[in-house]
Amino acid sequence: MEISLASFVGREPRGISDRDGGPTLKKPVSEQVVVVSGASSGIGRATARAAGARGARVVVSARNAEALEAAVAEIEAAGGEGLAVVADATSHVDSESLCVRAVERFGRIDTFVASVMVTVYAEVEELEPEELRRVMDVNFMSRALAFRAALPHLKTSRGTFIDVNSGLSYRGIPLQAAYCASKAAGRTFFESARVELEKERCGVDVCLVLPGGTNTPQFDRGRQKLGLQPQPVPPIYQPEIVAEAILFCCERPQRELPVSWACQKLLWGQKLSPRAGDLVLRRNGWRGQTTGEPKPVDSPDNLWEALPGDPGAHGRFSDARTSSAWTGARLRLGKLGSLVALAAPIVAGAIGYHGLTKRR
Repeated sequence: MEISLASFVGREPRGISDRDGGPTLKKPVSEQVVVVSGASSGIGRATARAAGARGARVVVSARNAEALEAAVAEIEAAGGEGLAVVADATSHVDSESLCVRAVERFGRIDTFVASVMVTVYAEVEELEPEELRRVMDVNFMSRALAFRAALPHLKTSRGTFIDVNSGLSYRGIPLQAAYCASKAAGRTFFESARVELEKERCGVDVCLVLPGGTNTPQFDRGRQKLGLQPQPVPPIYQPEIVAEAILFCCERPQRELPVSWACQKLLWGQKLSPRAGDLVLRRNGWRGQTTGEPKPVDSPDNLWEALPGDPGAHGRFSDARTSSAWTGARLRLGKLGSLVALAAPIVAGAIGYHGLTKRR
């Protein structure tokens, strides 16, 4: 039977149709309206700037008005168009107002990136109930509220909701119980939402981006009860690497996208042997999260209120890595990379099992 090329013209590319509830084809970032919450610093700030450099119209939101003004200036200097909306992400009224403002200014929302976060470095026994509740409110409830507020607009545009989550949503570590719990809550919330949207076939995609250790200002602004300067778990990467992954998901939605080889190894390790992870963390989980430099436990932090000034996208770890070969390969391979990432721990487990049985 002869099949002509013309018979394929006009067909939707396989794997990007929503007929089976799968991901939908998205506009280029240059044609999108992108809303970024938590855009005053860190990953959110880097993402807003990168989207502006692609020509997107970008709405930035956070509590810090001064930092948002600087973010808009960066977006416009890079070639995009920006709008700053001061908002409290834990308020459903502010979340809805943010989306309304975005639509009033730019006509629609194509992608919503949820990047707000706070943390408390402390062992579980030292966490106060109000601190635990606050971390859950900011890191989890704010995303649930943003999703509910953005969803009607995303259904109209057949857009994407991106949760800047964490590899720690799969693996809890010492000193960050509140943070890890909040990220795990977000991951399972969006698993539920994703299936509901797939059943509805409304064209809205939900993505989780899972960064590893990232050089953001949060480590100078987060609450800590250690008396030591916190740091990301090494290896440390610059936030622009995460921003690149987020913009990739704006155009080619991924269910989950680990950023960095270190994060991918964490996920594989948790699947293969959680107990081995316990042993590693018992040895390195404390010292790996601080620089060893003294820091007063009553230092100002951003748990309840935004700190003054413009923190920018980068933290103090200026020697952080500026590229990730693993992430670059994942982005180039797209869905094939996702399949490889899924298959690798199975293969590794099979090899390990074969080795054990062979030695018996």
